[in-house]
Order: sequence, then structure tokens, then C-alpha cells
Amino acid sequence: MIPLTLLALATAPALDLPLTLEESAGFRRAAEPVTFGVPLPKGLLRDVAGLRLYGPGGKPVAADFRVVNRWWDDAAAQVASIQWVHGDFFADVEAGGRAVYRLRISDEAPPPPPATLRVSRTAEGIQVDTGPIRFTVHRSGPLLDGPGLRSLDVLLRSDERIYKLSNWAASELAVEQESPLKLVLKRTGSHGWVDGKDRALDYVVRIIAWAGQPAVRIVYSFVNRQGERMSDFVRLDGLWFQGRLEQPAMPVVIEQLSAEPRRRGWFEAGGIGFGLRWFWQLYPKGFQVREGGLVRLELFPETARAQNIYTGVAKTHELMLAFDGKSRWEQLEEPLHAVAPPKWYTRDTRALGRLVESSPEAMLPEYWPLVERYDRWLVASREAVRAKRDRGFVFQGRRYDEYGMLNFGDAMHKLITDDSQPDYGIHWENEYYDFPHALFLHFFRTGDMKSFRMAIEAAAHLADVDISHHEVEPGRDGAPRTGPGLNHWTRYSNGVFISSTSWAFYKNEGLFDRWLLTGDLWSRDVARLSADFGVTYNGLDLQSNTRSIGHGLFAMLKAYEVFGDKKYLDRAHWIIDCVHAWQDGDVERLKQLNRRAVWDPIFRGGYSHQSWMYGIALEGMAQAAWMLGRADMPAYMRRAADWILANPKEWDPARRIFFRYQDLAIMLTPGLAYIAEVTGERKYWDLAYEAFERQTREGQVTDRLKLFAQYFRHSQRFPWYLSVEAARRWTPQSPATD
Repeated sequence: MIPLTLLALATAPALDLPLTLEESAGFRRAAEPVTFGVPLPKGLLRDVAGLRLYGPGGKPVAADFRVVNRWWDDAAAQVASIQWVHGDFFADVEAGGRAVYRLRISDEAPPPPPATLRVSRTAEGIQVDTGPIRFTVHRSGPLLDGPGLRSLDVLLRSDERIYKLSNWAASELAVEQESPLKLVLKRTGSHGWVDGKDRALDYVVRIIAWAGQPAVRIVYSFVNRQGERMSDFVRLDGLWFQGRLEQPAMPVVIEQLSAEPRRRGWFEAGGIGFGLRWFWQLYPKGFQVREGGLVRLELFPETARAQNIYTGVAKTHELMLAFDGKSRWEQLEEPLHAVAPPKWYTRDTRALGRLVESSPEAMLPEYWPLVERYDRWLVASREAVRAKRDRGFVFQGRRYDEYGMLNFGDAMHKLITDDSQPDYGIHWENEYYDFPHALFLHFFRTGDMKSFRMAIEAAAHLADVDISHHEVEPGRDGAPRTGPGLNHWTRYSNGVFISSTSWAFYKNEGLFDRWLLTGDLWSRDVARLSADFGVTYNGLDLQSNTRSIGHGLFAMLKAYEVFGDKKYLDRAHWIIDCVHAWQDGDVERLKQLNRRAVWDPIFRGGYSHQSWMYGIALEGMAQAAWMLGRADMPAYMRRAADWILANPKEWDPARRIFFRYQDLAIMLTPGLAYIAEVTGERKYWDLAYEAFERQTREGQVTDRLKLFAQYFRHSQRFPWYLSVEAARRWTPQSPATD
């Protein structure tokens, strides 16, 4: 008889996932804290108790794991299986090298943490002992006291007033995450004036500590929720972290008032190391040590030109305090990321839907050269977008670049020099069409870390500036900024300070990507805020913005998948029901569902004019049909495609091209391919393939963030139809069979 323990091991699920870390800053990393996220196949695991991480030498390393979300459609058991998991550990990587750790399922005991992480709660705050250091985070008053640094506070100067984090008594402090390896404390409140009543800008600050580490990371976000109108602002004349050094330090003043010279954001004073990520990229910045040991890490120096922080705008800065004084610039500026192979994100787990890795093994041989050419076009365009940052523009005799505290991560759209228009000036792309998500998709397909890192930069900007954190109209918090926008926050056409009156500019999947891959809690918070906007506000303006169909579905489907709240699923079904009633011309049903819609008989069967927008809508409908299993959807999608192809103002049947926006036909490829798959109609496949092949062959390299996202946000899902996996399910001559 086989012992039960051996039987359990024999039937345990198998997992041996390589996680690769590449060192890109040229510094040896030793015991560097790393947080990573990876998906797991449906049905593999229902808890994390058996997960283990093994180092390059094959021995287990101290690691901790958390369930992020579960497969929403896993009904095989009472507890759904895990879809994404976050892990924390300490990594060693040689300078310029790479290291491979392995995630496995095992009953082998992991080693203990390098030190005991002790947390003590008191009436005044929370005391933390990491082993090498002890510090206190206060519930009110100054933020932090640590060894060698006292009364760390945040000061904000607006006009002639100084507001302090320590002046706001109604702040809150909570333990957000706690494990033997890692601790996250979250304090929220406002910057208060000396009277304790007036305030200027709210804040969210997270302090992250690790067992055995002498340094802490601080993630600080300010948010303007004080305006009564969207045109209201807080004038920012200065913003800095300030504390008192216990050891002597020479006075010093360092300023970064423009992108040049490109200084590293790491400083040492009084035996303490102070770091600020993206120091020159997010200029103006500064660092000061004054007589008597007063030290300032300046997020916005008082010597800089004042900046207006409009209602709804936020900004996040990532800092590090090293209480041993050693430089950890590389750890802050270019942190290590543990990533899985592209095949794991795509075919092995299917956690990203119908997405396939870019490899000759995944593709049918006759299509692989086409996919290679497509990826070369994408990379060339990405590099052109990066190069435009430094090239900049000259406007009214002044040179502008794409760096700066409220600019970095975004790109300029255009300049309007006619001052007779109400919104002349510099217009920004505002992460139009979810630029960071397009980059993350490229990373998932290829493992390209340049796309990964650039997506992190763009997602940081998206979370802060291109999603409104507060609206004066109830139910509008989380609205997307219009794109392109004047100075990021102004409506494009008429100078009105609002966010968006539709879902035409909706974009948040890049925030979900960053949260899932890195565990960034601010990205999670803003993704939820943005998703809730889609639930509370009806932005489905079908008659003018067909793209709102797809953008709304992308947001609701991803929010339901990650957060599991049924309200997002219900909202997705509502969008589909509205679209079907629109196509049927069922005016009474449409009024019941969506009074915003203004139906026109010419659109019966279709959506609206503007063929390229159908690409966004059809991809969203395809993902919804595949995810939700609604049998009624394919026929409606087919009718929509037929409507636009029958429109003599849009489609040229003789030349088989669209009259307008011919380069954007590539956006239609995944939606048309899905229609071909479910109906077996060859013509839709031919149109999709021709558009993909022609644009890949003829497509011009673009340095426009907006065009990059239009080209590559949607079309990266088309190669699935060129894959070996797709060929097993269907051919262009027959419908798919499951």
C-alpha cells in the first residue's frame, strides 16, 4: 500500500517556473528586495502554502507570497484557483549580469528571513524593527523618526503660507501589508496650515520596510481634492521632505531646475542616504543641508517657477532613506524585476486572454517572417517615441522637452500658436489609447525589458495626471483626462477645465498591468478609482464615439477579473445590451438602458461612422464574447462589420482599403479575425490579414505616442490567429470548434 504522504506528493500539481532578473545599471546587487507578480494556470493552485522560491544554486530562499486574484470562471471547486500571485524575496545579481530563480511547489521548508521584522503598535504610531534599524511612523505630527534623522515632515509652500503634514491632526495610519519579510504602512491626510483647519492638497504616503534592511522606501502622492471648480488650483511654490540630522553635515545646495545636467538623485548627509527616483526627469528638484543639520529633499524647490496643481491632479514621488549612509541609487532608479518567460504569460497560463508569445515555435512557419517584421516596426516606433523626448520643441522662443514633474511619461501632441483660440499652447497626448498597456503587451509577448521599463514610466504618469482624482460633479472621480489636452487637464476643444464627458478617452489597463507585475499599490488604487468611474458614470455615447464601446468593456472586464466585484461584470453586460439595442433600432429598449444615446436610423445594424473606431469596439466585443460566452454577440458583431464595409464613404471595395485613416485599418484586425473564426466567413479573415500584412509592410515608423498606441494596442492580439494554437481550433474556411 502506498503511504498517503507519497501519494500526495505524486498527485501534487507541477510547477517549475524560471524567473529572470537582469541587472542594467552596472552595479552588483546583494540581497536586494524584489516584489514580483506572475500568473498561474487555471486550476493549478488554490492557496500559496506550497509555493517555494529557489535560488540560482538550487537551494530554497526566503520568500513570501500573496494571492492577488482568482480565476473568476473556475467553478470546479468551492475556492477558485489563483490567477495572479505576488512574491517578495531578496535577490543577488552580478553587475550587468542576470540570475534565474525558480518558482516551484514543494513541501521543503524555506529558510527563515535574514532578520526578524518586528512591528509594535502604540497610541502614537507604529514602531518598526528591521534588525539593523528601528524607526517610528507617527499617526499624527511628523511622519517619521529614525536613527540619525528626526521629525521627518513634508512642507508645502503655497503663496505666503507654509502647510505641513504634521499640522493635520485628522491623519490616519494603518498597516496595509505585513509578512515576515516585508511591511507596508499607509498614512493618509492633508497638508495643514498652522491653525490646523486650513489645508492645501491631500496626501497618501506609504513606508515600505524589509527584514534585515537598513533602508526604507517611501512612496508619497499628493492629490488636489480642494477645488470647487475644475479650473481651481493650488499654487505650488515649494514642496519638500524635511528633517533634522543628528550627526554633523556640511551645508550644501543642489538644484535641478531643468533636465540638464542629468544628476543622479542620491545624496548623503549626516550618515544618511537620501534618494529620489527619476530626479532629473521629474525636474524641478533639489537637495539642501542647512546650518544646524536641517536637511531638505526637495520635490519642488522654492527657487523654481511656480506650478499650478489643478483640481483632480495628483503626483507621486518614490524616495529612499538609507540609514547606513550607503548609496542605493541603482536599487531606487533601476530596481530589479523578476519576470517569467513570454510563453508563461501567454500560452502556458492564458491569463491575458488570446495573446501569444513572439517566437518561431508559437507561429505557423509561413507567418513567422511577418510577425518578425511587425515586431521590428513596433520597436523602431518605440525608440522614435523615446528619442522625441530629448528633441523637444521650440514654442514662442522657448524650448520645451517632455520631461518635468507633470510631464515625464507623457508626450507632446501638438502646438497651437494662434492665441485667438481659447486653448492655444502645448497639447499633450495624455496617454491616449492606453500607451502603457501597448508597451506591457509587447513585454508579455517578447520579454523586452525596455518596453517594460518605459511602460512603468508611462503608467506612473497615467495614474497621477491623466486620470482625475477628484471631480466637482458627484460620481465623476476617476474620470479620464481628455486627449490630447492642453497642459494635460484642459478639455481639447473649448478650454473648459473638465476631464471627460465620455469613455472615448478611457484608459486604465496599463495600471492593472503595473499592479499585477510589480505590486505597486498606488497603481491598484487608481485602477479601482478609474474602474468605478465607469460604473457610476454613463459615458457610452454611441452616436459620436464608437470607441467608447471597446474602452468601456476593457475597463469593466479587467476590473471584474482583478477585483472580482460583480458590479463590473453587470456593467459589461449593460454595455453589450445597449449596443445590441442600438443595432436593432429598439428605441424603447435603448431609452430604458441608456438615455444618453441619441439613435439615428442610418446606424441600424452598425455603430456609427468612423471605421477605425470599429477596431476598438470590435476587439472589446470579441474579448467580452470570448470571456462571457454570450452566444448572441457574434451575429451582432458581424452586422457591425457588414455595416461599415457597406458604407460608400468609408470602404473602397475595388481597392479593398478604407478611404480615410488607411494606416489605422490594422486596429480592426483582431475583431475581424474573431468574426471570421466564429462564423467561418473567409472574407472577414481576408480583410483582417490583408490589413495586417499591408500595414506591417508599409507602416511608417512613428514618434507619436498616440499613433503608437493606436497601431499596437489592438493589433498585438492579431498574431494569435497566426499561431499554432489557433490553427488547432479553426481555419479561415470553417468556424471554430471547442
